[in-house]
Amino acid sequence: RRCARSQPTLPAASEMPPHRDPTEWGRLVESLDVASIFVVLGAWLGPKLRAELAVEDIWQETLWQSWRDREQHVWSNLSAWRAWLLTIARNRIRDAARTAGRVKRGGNRSTASLEGSDAIAALLPPGSTTPSRIAGVHERARAMSEALATLAEDLQTVVRLRLFEEVPMREVAAQLGLPLSTAKARLLRGVETYRRRLRQLLGDDADLGMSR
Repeated sequence: RRCARSQPTLPAASEMPPHRDPTEWGRLVESLDVASIFVVLGAWLGPKLRAELAVEDIWQETLWQSWRDREQHVWSNLSAWRAWLLTIARNRIRDAARTAGRVKRGGNRSTASLEGSDAIAALLPPGSTTPSRIAGVHERARAMSEALATLAEDLQTVVRLRLFEEVPMREVAAQLGLPLSTAKARLLRGVETYRRRLRQLLGDDADLGMSR
């Protein structure tokens, strides 16, 4: 008598890591301060690539790649997932820069442009950042960039690396060739000035999501 083949048991949704669970995906994305990520992406793009690529297109493709390759990431916490997303985004920006460079040397004229955000969004689980939210994200990102730009350059770099890119403080100090105590002192001064300016620009919403 033929034995029935046992079927693989799928984990319950509650047992899935949140970045692999389509029912948790939207909540996870919304828990990120997307405006702060837009600030990072805008800085990485620089003025030349920003003329060709929109930050939100980079973000949408980053979300899509993270969902497509979700099995490659082992969940530990939200901060580690955010760092993984930024790694994907940085690689996409590097690809775009190489493509733009080939165009300048006479290559294919279809430069670094991505597929439309709407098309990419359709491939994602429901609840990720939608076009209806983009305007608000851009407004907050512009205010953050403006507040950051008011800092002296030595303070600005430390604040951007620690507060926006979430680089560990020891790594920040090493990157800048500073004693850890000096880097920490610059961070404290910079954050105080940055948040004061951000409150002037955004009022009561200034500190939302920026407690890291």
